[in-house]
Amino acid sequence: MKNRASVAVIMRSYNDVNVIRATLEMLKRQTYQDFELWSFDSSSTDGTREIIAEYNVPERIFTNDPRKYIPGNILNEAMLISGSELVVFINSDATPEHENWLEKLIQPFSDPLVGAVYGRQTSRPDCRSLFVKDNERAFGDGLAAASWVHFFSMANSAVRREVWEKFSFETAIQYSEDIEWSYRIKKAGYKVVYVMEAAAMHSHNYTLRQSYKRHMGEGKAEAWIFRENELNQSFLRYFLLPLGMEVLRDFAWALRHLSLEAMIHSIPLRVAQKLGRWEGLRQGRELYGKG
Repeated sequence: MKNRASVAVIMRSYNDVNVIRATLEMLKRQTYQDFELWSFDSSSTDGTREIIAEYNVPERIFTNDPRKYIPGNILNEAMLISGSELVVFINSDATPEHENWLEKLIQPFSDPLVGAVYGRQTSRPDCRSLFVKDNERAFGDGLAAASWVHFFSMANSAVRREVWEKFSFETAIQYSEDIEWSYRIKKAGYKVVYVMEAAAMHSHNYTLRQSYKRHMGEGKAEAWIFRENELNQSFLRYFLLPLGMEVLRDFAWALRHLSLEAMIHSIPLRVAQKLGRWEGLRQGRELYGKG
């Protein structure tokens, strides 16, 4: 039987024809080449699957039904079949910024206590100003995220197989499965490491409706993830104060960057996000029970 590559690279995709070729090309240019690419596409209809076929062999290309998509199921399936000790997850719309991205991303695993790693995400040139600001706050030098209860992103990440074998991905939630899993392994004593140098371009210009929907899903998931009262879930601390603080940060950022667009966009965007999150939390607490 053929020996497994030391790293499996899992790429999930859905209608990313405009960016996936650039991501696949950057994989080809990596300084670290002892990896196998495994593709999981959600039945794309825009030509994405045809591009994938140019870069991968049929036996490592899988298709799933987006109408039945549960992230934890796909992540567990990818881990199960890929085989390598280290498994890297890179979304098809998360394009590595340099040729040593993969080398930098897996470097922390020399420490046997490291269970998961995630890399920086930077904004694409067309990214709207407040989403640029959010990306820099969540990633950047990592200082802001380090002060939060927990943070992680699977879009540009790597996990150790033996840790997953003890802690598989949760399938009961539709959003924030990466936060849930990495928080669980951290509580079990494994290290979760941020690597600023392992950067990939990954950003979205969500509409207000999309922002509301996404944050509602994340709020619902937080009712499950932080069910031991790690978060203050009162209206004041979960909705009102975060809303006010985010708008203040937006205005300060807009003034520093002379961005009228950010100033105008701030209140509608933050109200949509925080209302969605509050509604999601309410639904989640009804579904999972209060912490």
